[in-house]
Amino acid sequence: MLTFTKDVLRHSCSWTTPEEASRQITGFPDTELNVNEGYEVLHFVCRYMACKGWGAQATFQNLESFIKTRLPFTVRTHAQVKDWLDLNFRR
Repeated sequence: MLTFTKDVLRHSCSWTTPEEASRQITGFPDTELNVNEGYEVLHFVCRYMACKGWGAQATFQNLESFIKTRLPFTVRTHAQVKDWLDLNFRR
């Protein structure tokens, strides 16, 4: 698993969800991804990048921005976000 820290996030987030709770999520479940929670976004993007074999910080930041600014309102679960990124994100 990639080990980016919250310092590389460019968008504002809240930090109310404990990091350990976000870190324990594996794969891309059908549970909601709160894109306003910093640790949820951080660990989701790390998992997604590991799945794709990507490791650049610039790619991490581009994915974060893509999620925060372009994600349709109807796309909410980890699985849906992954599928949406697969179809729409280009490095």
